[in-house]
Amino acid sequence: MFNTKNVEFLKMKTRVFYSAVHPLTKIILIGFPLILLISAVLIILDENLKTADIFACSIMFAAALFLLWIIADTKYVIINETILHYNSGPIRGKIDIQSIRKIEYQHGWVSKSLLKASLDKNGLYIYYNKFDDLYVSPKDKEAFVNYLLKINPKIDII
Repeated sequence: MFNTKNVEFLKMKTRVFYSAVHPLTKIILIGFPLILLISAVLIILDENLKTADIFACSIMFAAALFLLWIIADTKYVIINETILHYNSGPIRGKIDIQSIRKIEYQHGWVSKSLLKASLDKNGLYIYYNKFDDLYVSPKDKEAFVNYLLKINPKIDII
């Protein structure tokens, strides 16, 4: 049943930018879960299954699902041209776009940001509020930056 909250949500203007995925990251976040899942299935099919094996398989399934969740859920959603929501598995948050001060392009593996909602080595540092920052890696970096600039033209681009 629709209530007023659902109707308001449907009226929201959203724009989704998915994360770019580096090939090595893809190998790790897809390959490792596959190895875990295959190993767990082989353990379960063993005739001498013990309680410790079931526990180990549970941990392996959980770890595999966690890694797959990260690769499937990393995205950046701009809602009503006011809020930037970022998701990357358990890393979630939102930023008021008007609080963004600066965006800096980054190339390479070393990242100076503690908060990384990214799957690629080439991305963007978003500096907001007074001391906060976020590292993101949208597939189309130019479109992402231009959309943010359309909303907040005061953003400095470095």
